[in-house]
Amino acid sequence: MARNVVTKGRTRFRREAPEDRRRQLGEAALRCIVKHGNAGVSVRQIAAEAGVTQGLITHHFGEINELVAYAFDIMSSGLLQGLLGAVEEAEPTPQKRLDAFIEASFSPLLFDRGVLGVWVVFWGLILHSPRMSASQQGEYSSYVATVEGLIGDLAAAEGFSIGDIRLTAVALTALLDGLWLAWCLNPDSFKPEEGIRLCRNWLEGLRRGAYA
Repeated sequence: MARNVVTKGRTRFRREAPEDRRRQLGEAALRCIVKHGNAGVSVRQIAAEAGVTQGLITHHFGEINELVAYAFDIMSSGLLQGLLGAVEEAEPTPQKRLDAFIEASFSPLLFDRGVLGVWVVFWGLILHSPRMSASQQGEYSSYVATVEGLIGDLAAAEGFSIGDIRLTAVALTALLDGLWLAWCLNPDSFKPEEGIRLCRNWLEGLRRGAYA
C-alpha cells in the first residue's frame, strides 16, 4: 500500500535473501513514485532512495519496467489483502462479508488521494510495457474473482438468480472504481459513507433482478 510504503525510511542493505532485497527495492520504487510521480520512475532516483548502487537494481530486475511492475504488484496485492482482511474479520455470513468488502473499499485504505498519483503513473505505463500490462491484468482478474465469489455466495444464501455472475462482478467493480476515482479527483463530490450507500442500493437492485 502506497501510504504505508511512504512512511518507511531508506533501507540499509545487509546480507538478505534475494526476494527480501527485491521487496525493499520495490518499496523504494513506490516511495519514489509517491514523491516524484513519473520522474520517480528512474533507476538513479530509486537507487538513491534505497541507498544502493544502480547496478544492484540492474542485477535484481534487469530493467526499470520490471522493477516498476514489481512495485505495482506490491501495492495492488497489499490493497487486495487489506480488503480480504476486512472480509475475514466480518461476521461469517455472505451479506456481512460482502458489506465488509464494500465498507473497506471506502475506508482510508483506498480513499487516499495520495494513492491516485501512484495509479496514474502505473496506468501511463500499461500501454507501453507488456510486463506492466500483465501485472494489471492479473491484479484485475484477482479483484473481479473476489467480487464474483462474494456476490455468488450472497445469491446462493438469499436465493436470487444472476444471469451472468462474471459480468455482474465486473459491474460492481466498475461502480467501486468509478466512485473511488470521482472522490480522488474531487473529495467534495460525495462522502465515503454516501458511496457505501450507493453500492448497497446497487446490491438491492441486484436482489430484485434489476440488472438481469
